[in-house]
Amino acid sequence: MLTFELSEQPWTLDDLKGLGADEHDFQEFKGTGWIFEDGGISPWFAGSLSKQISAFANAAGGRIFIGLNDEGVADGGVPVDLKSGGTRSWLEDIVHQLVDPRLGRFNVFEVTGDGCGGIETGRAVYVIEIPRSEDAPHQARDHRYYLRIAGKSRPMGHIHLQDIQRRTRSPSVSLVRIGPFGRPRYDKADPRGPRVFIAFRAFLQNMGRTLAHHVGAELHLPRPLVGRQVRELCLQEEGVHYTQKPGVITLFRYHPVPVFPGQQIFFQLFWVGLHRANAEMIRSGTAELQWTVFADDAAPAEGRTPFHDFGVVQDALRWLEEAPGNGGKPQTSG
Repeated sequence: MLTFELSEQPWTLDDLKGLGADEHDFQEFKGTGWIFEDGGISPWFAGSLSKQISAFANAAGGRIFIGLNDEGVADGGVPVDLKSGGTRSWLEDIVHQLVDPRLGRFNVFEVTGDGCGGIETGRAVYVIEIPRSEDAPHQARDHRYYLRIAGKSRPMGHIHLQDIQRRTRSPSVSLVRIGPFGRPRYDKADPRGPRVFIAFRAFLQNMGRTLAHHVGAELHLPRPLVGRQVRELCLQEEGVHYTQKPGVITLFRYHPVPVFPGQQIFFQLFWVGLHRANAEMIRSGTAELQWTVFADDAAPAEGRTPFHDFGVVQDALRWLEEAPGNGGKPQTSG
């Protein structure tokens, strides 16, 4: 799922000019009349802004532009002194209060034009940035929950609410790092031809804010890379179980202790075997490690990594090409 990230730099007039004309799930245009009416603040503004904040925070985040018309063009801008202390300061004071629970993170930027870019002197376009919230669901002032759907902020149905509640109380555990471990084992004595056995370590991380009580992972390996000797090496690791189906060997391990938010752990060591019969499969990039991580009731996390991307595998392929019996001399392992 794509998510919106807060800007690291303030918005400028050039940034506004570069906006697309369309509203979408990450972008909402609101004209000056939305906030400024009859020489003062619109009585409907706070309630309407509350709905927008609820929708963006409950979804993947996004930006609200105040002072742009439906085509994304500045319509004169909002007075910078709607409140004593300035409009921007006032918005920064109220944004987090307009939903329940209060919003923890957001940005408010003030873009002035001094008569340029459709923004009058003494006025500005305001950009309110709202990230996807880990404290969701957020309730608006009208006691309803909102969500960005098809570029609009709409009341949330019961199923959507359940999905968001599950998202925020479930951990987010994924496989974040795979790397070779130790020196490869080069075998020139096998009568079937030279072979190289390479060990890898897999690391998991809980990237969410919730303790992961029960964590397990499946590592799916191409069957040609996992012969009898490789299976024996893999099963020497504590708690590892394997199953097989045509073309795939799956190693499963359950992690015996909880994983804390932000914690990265070494999870499992596994092996693969390279030989001339599977070398082309590796060179072509079709030999991949695929993985599935399970954590409590969160949706499983999945990914894949081609073995050819690892330097140790490329070295092993070169050794196989030059090993005795292939018209060349073996290289030393390294």
